[in-house]
Amino acid sequence: NNPPAKGERVEIFNQVAETRRVRDIATLVADMTGVEVNFIPNPRQEAAENELDVANEKFCNLGLDPITLDTGLFDEVTEVVKKYKTRCNPTKILPASFWNKKRAEECASLDPNSIKINVDEEVKEEVTEGA
Repeated sequence: NNPPAKGERVEIFNQVAETRRVRDIATLVADMTGVEVNFIPNPRQEAAENELDVANEKFCNLGLDPITLDTGLFDEVTEVVKKYKTRCNPTKILPASFWNKKRAEECASLDPNSIKINVDEEVKEEVTEGA
């Protein structure tokens, strides 16, 4: 328990390494893996651009050494994805909840079968043999 002294403001610490827009992460993934980005209608009722302004200087001043997507986190995530990609169910990737009827209608024509999952040939054979 460490409340601020009387009359002092509460200090806010943003516990983040970095912030990225979804489309920027999609572009990063596409650039690093060669996959195609499939843009879909936004299922949420919000502005197309919504900048999140956070800073992590307070944590960095306390010794935080952030691991960012560019400096290693992406490689770690990629290895996990490669290991378990045969478990991917494309029907679970598309949005399933919508903020209103209009958003649901905009996404109704999305085809989960259009999502391409690249699986190595040797992994495909293992899955086929085990089926």
